Amino acid sequence: MCVFHQNAQALSSGPWQVTSPHETFWQVWLSGFSTALSISDPLYTPEPDTCHELLGHVPLLAEPSFAQFSQEIGLASLGASDESVQTLATCYFFTVEFGLCKQEGKMRAYGAGLLSSISELKHALSGNAKIMPFDPKVTCKQECIITTFQDVYFVSESFEEAKVKMREFAKTIKRPFTVRYNPYTHSVDVLKDTSSINSMVEDLRHELDIVGDALQRLNKHYAV
Repeated sequence: MCVFHQNAQALSSGPWQVTSPHETFWQVWLSGFSTALSISDPLYTPEPDTCHELLGHVPLLAEPSFAQFSQEIGLASLGASDESVQTLATCYFFTVEFGLCKQEGKMRAYGAGLLSSISELKHALSGNAKIMPFDPKVTCKQECIITTFQDVYFVSESFEEAKVKMREFAKTIKRPFTVRYNPYTHSVDVLKDTSSINSMVEDLRHELDIVGDALQRLNKHYAV
């Protein structure tokens, strides 16, 4: 499947686009997603392929809250030390790529690396794999394996819990500045002075005006 066709499907569900790895790498957190174009072994492949991207990543990125979560992690890495970036990357690896969560008491996989690998998915859910509760402070010290099955998998009580823990962990990363994604310019704004902060406040006021207008319309609708 070509990148353009993938783009058409991705854009119909959300603001994300699919890009080739040879295109700008930093667009991963600027509403872009680098995707592999080939198809490899259906049982296990040490490298991402089109099946991995379409079956594993695209469905999650089409979900707005996850897309925002993914972008937040990328933004958290800006200005951070190499060591801090590595801890974020490791946690991201064991959630977005190989994460497990519970649903109605049953173990479920949401990591793209598991969803696109029949053999590893069976292994992770067989009851024989080592599984630990997801704790970013512990997970960030685990080795990421890309040539065979993982030594350990991390499970959250829910997918939402995993996102909350990752967001809280990202807040502990020390950075010399604060940034935010600007959806109007598709760029990153550095909040370094009162002018940039005031600009963000004005944007927030505008968004709140929209929310207020929507609430008024709802009140009128239900009052009729």
